[in-house]
Amino acid sequence: MKQIDETQIRKRNMKLFPTYKRFSWDYLFFYTINFLFLTQVKQINPADVVLIDSFYYLFAIFSQIPATFIIEFLGRKNSIIVGNILSCIYMVVIILSQNLFNLLIAEILSALSFAIKESAEPSLLSESIPPTKSKSAIFARLNAKGMSSYYVLNAISTILAGVLYEINPYIPICLSLTTLVLVTILSTQFIEPVQRRKKEKVHIINQFNDIKESFTFVLKSERVKSLILFSSIMTAILSILNNYEVSMMEDLEVQARYWGVLFAILGVMSSIGAKNQERFHNLYRNKSLSILGIVTALGCILGGIFGILAKEYRIVILMIIIFFVIRYLCSGIYYTIIEKYLSNFTNEEIDTKIFTANNFLRSIMSAVIGIIASFLLDRMETAYCMIAIGTLFLILMILTSKFMKTRVGLKVEDYPKDEIKYDKLKKITTE
Repeated sequence: MKQIDETQIRKRNMKLFPTYKRFSWDYLFFYTINFLFLTQVKQINPADVVLIDSFYYLFAIFSQIPATFIIEFLGRKNSIIVGNILSCIYMVVIILSQNLFNLLIAEILSALSFAIKESAEPSLLSESIPPTKSKSAIFARLNAKGMSSYYVLNAISTILAGVLYEINPYIPICLSLTTLVLVTILSTQFIEPVQRRKKEKVHIINQFNDIKESFTFVLKSERVKSLILFSSIMTAILSILNNYEVSMMEDLEVQARYWGVLFAILGVMSSIGAKNQERFHNLYRNKSLSILGIVTALGCILGGIFGILAKEYRIVILMIIIFFVIRYLCSGIYYTIIEKYLSNFTNEEIDTKIFTANNFLRSIMSAVIGIIASFLLDRMETAYCMIAIGTLFLILMILTSKFMKTRVGLKVEDYPKDEIKYDKLKKITTE
């Protein structure tokens, strides 16, 4: 009977996860218009908006440890519910905010929400999949299914948000809040996949020792360190481009009503990328991450160059859009594939800690680079900022690719035993 119950839990969670992911991965009806909402309605300086995003990553750094304790104490399912509730409160604060301090409070709530969800969600999915040779492929497929659907929904919501924003700027934000409430209800339908210890046996000291041991493994593992280093750099450049791209459209005086259509199309490109992540991985194997990173950095540089030329030759805007398309294809593949790589060779003891360490270090990188990006944007046009940031990231990507070459994507027998000591299935043949 116990085995039947476990099978039912796995089937329930695996079936529900893609549906949950398509609505919950990020805020629908929010992005692209959030920049306009903050700058036009709340009268926040564009450079300050970029700086606020940097504060988000700064807060995310300090959110990782409490997020880990919350997951350990509440379990994966209940933690996801808490994370979604925090997201709802975040959106309420955004709607009611009157000054920069209110927005900073909102970013603290959002940072803690995503710190919890970004560790608990992939862990819940990973622990819901049976330990078979195809576990990694199943994880990637289910994750990609939900993520690609999110991109399509986000594309539709982006168009609607642009139209509704013209009617009343608060309508898209309220719709985003409504979606978050529905997501919170949906998350209650998961079943906890990991049997937790009884509450009376759970002690803070024991939890701290478990976390310390897990993080020691993360810091010693050359494979995990390589993946987290790349993830930190890639996430930083993608987060900066989210604001830089909108800012460039403003610099080029592209009307807001066209933004919705443009970013909707770009969202579909991300969906196509997510759906084809397995094909991309099979084609490039251990070079997959390096190619994604270098192409994104080059696209940032070239987008900036054409952004300068577009002021004289408007037709060049089409070239900028092409580079945007490439960037969104890369991001769709990246966000799906990185979680797959991080979840390989893990079990319930280590998976949440690896995701937490990844969130912790990429938050540091995004905060530091975000502050630099804000500093640059306050002093020169967006196109020049993109060239500068793109050049920096191109150098970092090349160096990181060399570092990863002998550490990531090896055959299982080529890894030291300590690297795969948490693996439930030692017979996995490749990353």
